[in-house]
Amino acid sequence: MTIKVTQSTSSYSVKVKTASKLKVSVSQENSSMPNNLSQLLDVDVSGVGDKFVIMYNATTNKYTAVNPDAVLSAAAVTETTTVGLPQNFIDTLDVDLDDKIDLDAGGF
Repeated sequence: MTIKVTQSTSSYSVKVKTASKLKVSVSQENSSMPNNLSQLLDVDVSGVGDKFVIMYNATTNKYTAVNPDAVLSAAAVTETTTVGLPQNFIDTLDVDLDDKIDLDAGGF
């Protein structure tokens, strides 16, 4: 007798090649797979706010919620891998802020 059991997503199919009386039971134990970030040991969700981003903090060895402004500041000042803001971001600011910021250098 050959029994073939396959699983696809949350359904199971069992096929028996020879006719015989067979009792099949399926049990699913509670998985230790986390359902959300707060269940992960290396994620600090205490500072999570609306529209915040998750960023790794090497000092605490955890992922923490960070204000996106801090991400831009880090990119412009402290980032060592790719220093500075990305050029396409600067180009977009240049176009978007054109005629919105007036700078008068005075007369010479």
